[in-house]
Amino acid sequence: MKRSKPAYLQIYEKIRFLIRDQTYKPGDLLPTEHELVEQFGVSRPTISKALKMLGDEKLVRRRAGFGTQVLAPDKSMLTAGFLVPQIRETEIFGPICAGIAEAARDSGMRIVQPTEPNLDQAPQMLAESLATQLIDAKVLGVFFAPVEHIEGQQEFNLGIIERLKRNGIQVVLLDRDVYAWPRQTPYDLIGIDNIEAGFVMANHLLENGCERLAFTAAENPAMTVQLRRIGIIEALRQSGRRSNTLRDVAFDPQHPERAARELKDKKVDGVVCANDATAAPLLRELIDLGVEIPDSMQVCGFDDVKYASLLSVPLSSYRQPCRDIGKAATQIMISRIRFPDSPTLHVTLKGELVVRNSSRDRLGALSSV
Repeated sequence: MKRSKPAYLQIYEKIRFLIRDQTYKPGDLLPTEHELVEQFGVSRPTISKALKMLGDEKLVRRRAGFGTQVLAPDKSMLTAGFLVPQIRETEIFGPICAGIAEAARDSGMRIVQPTEPNLDQAPQMLAESLATQLIDAKVLGVFFAPVEHIEGQQEFNLGIIERLKRNGIQVVLLDRDVYAWPRQTPYDLIGIDNIEAGFVMANHLLENGCERLAFTAAENPAMTVQLRRIGIIEALRQSGRRSNTLRDVAFDPQHPERAARELKDKKVDGVVCANDATAAPLLRELIDLGVEIPDSMQVCGFDDVKYASLLSVPLSSYRQPCRDIGKAATQIMISRIRFPDSPTLHVTLKGELVVRNSSRDRLGALSSV
């Protein structure tokens, strides 16, 4: 054994890791003290000291004549952390994490806060840094929002998860899967049903009398955005329209006027934007072009971020139940840590269509929430 640390501490850390990565599961008996003495080549008092440390952490229970049994994690010992590298780019993650923190306090789970990261670095580097800090902190679980819009993102995100799993850390995915739809991850995941969200938003515009729908998103959109488009296509089909009537308009964040001009030239009367971050600058450009919102064109977004109601034309949006997502994610994490062999959960919560001045019903009456 290495001598950089006392032998009993090395043995404690080794067994603790084997418990956390489920080599030894709750209810299992550890090898006897005699077997551990032979395995590690140390004295019985050294083994006894290591097992006492595990017992003090409530990871095992030692009973004379029975052995040392692995325990399910006690709530007071539950620890988890956030791995959300793109939190500044996606506004929903702030309230989702707030919901997790609130539910964690109520449930006795401690949220480990890593040192303040450099949010200006590349998301891959930030994700690796956060993962390292959480591994070093020996958390039992990580709430992970997979990194998007990077080359080889699937392989990168799977690599992050593999690092966490190798260190006995359970993973709950927030908002998005690692794999492209329809393939599904073998890890717990919580978010909204983005296909339904797209369906609801498109159906709202169709019921308002819109005939020429467009979907606008940045190039190489996130999988959540692609799923919203699938929902729009389904709404067109169920309304008796052909799916190829949907106009796809590329949105360049550096030049939003290009998308606005294309929408006006194509005489689109209903626009579903990939998210509110796309809809807000697009609305400004459309107004500058003289497009009357909502009389000649109706515009909707997704996520209902805090500024959606404050735009010059308040934006209709599909509101994500962010705090409820956070609370549900916490319960999923606690269950995953305590019962690691339970079936994988993919949980979708229902969002809400919030209608504001950027869209209205066919009679022209404005709705509000």
